[in-house]
Amino acid sequence: MTRKILMHVGPETIDYDVLLGGIKGDVGFTSKEFVDALSYSLKFLRKLMGVSEKYQPFIIPGGGTSAMESVTSLLRKGDKVLVVSNGVFGNRWIDIFSRYPVTVKSIRAKAGYYIKPEEVEEEIKREHYNLVAMTHVETSTGVKEPIQEVIKRIRDYADLIVVDGVASVGGEEVKAEDWKADVFLTASQKAIGTPPGAGLLVLSENAINKLSDESVAGYYLNLKNWLGVMQSMEKSKASYFSTLPVHLILMIRKAFELIEAEGIENRIKRHEIVSSAVRKGIEALGLEIVAKTPEAYSNTVTGVMLKKANPNDVLSQSLAEGIELAPGVHPDLAGKYFRIGHMGWVNVNDVISTIAVIERVLSRLGEPINFGEGVKAVQEYLNSGISISSSNIAP
Repeated sequence: MTRKILMHVGPETIDYDVLLGGIKGDVGFTSKEFVDALSYSLKFLRKLMGVSEKYQPFIIPGGGTSAMESVTSLLRKGDKVLVVSNGVFGNRWIDIFSRYPVTVKSIRAKAGYYIKPEEVEEEIKREHYNLVAMTHVETSTGVKEPIQEVIKRIRDYADLIVVDGVASVGGEEVKAEDWKADVFLTASQKAIGTPPGAGLLVLSENAINKLSDESVAGYYLNLKNWLGVMQSMEKSKASYFSTLPVHLILMIRKAFELIEAEGIENRIKRHEIVSSAVRKGIEALGLEIVAKTPEAYSNTVTGVMLKKANPNDVLSQSLAEGIELAPGVHPDLAGKYFRIGHMGWVNVNDVISTIAVIERVLSRLGEPINFGEGVKAVQEYLNSGISISSSNIAP
């Protein structure tokens, strides 16, 4: 058996207890075991998203993209949508909405940058939009948008505000209700730390009131069709629209139990420490981070620029040494960078192993680096008096 550490941007390394939580035989979608698991998961999703019972939680089949496309349930023919995009997955909002009879306009940032809140405010004041969609952490670059500030500036002008938190929920602070977001969504395989296969989202009362038979949405991802199921299941009453990913939801329940035991604030702090350690190591090697400014750094993804080495060689040789990294996918940076995912069940010891392998691989590939300085910088950071708890080491 080949052991490796999955420092990818999703799926992530999955805790064995989470995997074992789904190894069950003969579990039906109306069984008490499944209904109880979904009920607990829906209730805890509110805590994870930072919302009260005023918000309706959903767990639907698919993933982050299915959660994104389900947002069309809130739109009617002719509605105007503004997309705030910082990269590839911000652009996915454009690709989705462009398939429907609505008008779509976008504001796009250069690779490594984010759209400034004042830019969004200026646009939203020029024209009325029924829905504004943005991305909390852009997975293609690791850039974090200052969501709270953006929403504060545009809340009085937009009917609905939707946030893609696929690469943030579970690793970044999320207070969807305090921030006054109408929809906050994520996917099972990112910082939550379960296998792919589910989209998770919460909707405000304002958003729920937009669900109607006049929606432009189709059938399977129409949230109006899932609403009654979610409401019933949360009350531990079996209900059906279409078969949910039963065993995945059993794993989500276990992951949520572990997150609850760790504490959401502690989990976010662990992600902050791990991501800071990664960047300390990368910067000490003399490498450039894709995100151009420190306030844009995320707790979950770091893009790393290369001067000489081929990123495909970096990935293949790192994998041969037991560390799986992620390729760069932003077209403007093609062949120039790779990504490190540090979310979910990742810990500080994973960082040391990752930076050590990156050092050796880049040295062999002829990349001009400060060999030996990466691991040293990580160790010095972790030994500098920051609070390292047992959860930072072995969640």
